[in-house]
Amino acid sequence: MRTGMICPLRRTLVLMGVLLLAAGGSAFGQLQTGDLYGTVESSEGGPLPGVTVTLSGVGAPRVRITDEAGRFRFLSLAPGQYQLQASLDGFSPVEYSNRPSRSAASPRSTSR
Repeated sequence: MRTGMICPLRRTLVLMGVLLLAAGGSAFGQLQTGDLYGTVESSEGGPLPGVTVTLSGVGAPRVRITDEAGRFRFLSLAPGQYQLQASLDGFSPVEYSNRPSRSAASPRSTSR
């Protein structure tokens, strides 16, 4: 009689283990990230294409080149402090320190 009770109990424990693993996996899907968008302009206000924009801070540095409208974007950034540097031959480099990324609740930060 005792062996008949173990089998249903074992099934219940295995099922509970599977449900806990599934619930734990869904927590990873809730990781919050933020995006950083910006436009690089000359002192006269015109867009600057071809600018090398480097974002460093959390993780490895990320590098983007501005498009024809001077725009760049860094997507899926972990929360933290960042440094942003823009450089182009013929222009002085510009650096912004401690640019915080925002969580998914406020996903957009714009730099000019």
